[in-house]
Amino acid sequence: MIRSRFTHFSLALASAFALVSCGNANQDASEMIKALPKAIFSKRQAPKPLTAEQIAQGLAATTAPVILAEIEARKAQTLLQDIQRNGPYQTFGNSSRQVIVLRNGMITATRGLGGDLMSSEEDALLNRVQARASGQASYDLRFLTPEDVTIIRRYSCYVSYGDQTVTAKCTAADQVSKDFTNTYVVDPDGFIRSSRQWAGETLGYLKIDVLRR
Repeated sequence: MIRSRFTHFSLALASAFALVSCGNANQDASEMIKALPKAIFSKRQAPKPLTAEQIAQGLAATTAPVILAEIEARKAQTLLQDIQRNGPYQTFGNSSRQVIVLRNGMITATRGLGGDLMSSEEDALLNRVQARASGQASYDLRFLTPEDVTIIRRYSCYVSYGDQTVTAKCTAADQVSKDFTNTYVVDPDGFIRSSRQWAGETLGYLKIDVLRR
């Protein structure tokens, strides 16, 4: 179970978006701005993209690492703040308890988004992406069915590098699950700065931009 300390706060703008604060450093900022409307990733909503001003105000409200996340199919964006670290894993969340876990920028789990990615076996793929090394890599994604049964989707991914972007074309081992292509922009130290990553057939692609590490 992911354990986190949430301090609710959001941007005091016409279209409010939230960050989650942990610790005393952001208490003043959290008192200045209103609570986040729930279900920011709701399929029923058609929110407008965040403006540069909204993003700037969100970054100014905290000193913690921040990501901009978008569920591509729903056109829904939000800012999420680093609320917990466990070794290389960073847990980002908002006040609606929506969570994305990253390992050096690669998505390893989600919570509260609907059809969540429960966990992954990403070592082989991450190693190739960070090294910008072409070749095959295994990649497993785990999901929970409505019957509370964990299913594993296994993929074989071919990784290639060009034009400053690492591409992973992943083919399902069962030849039934949907194939997908992930793209990653990788910093010189191997950290994934920006990406478009598959998170399962319910969520589809998530776009992640790391605004502050």
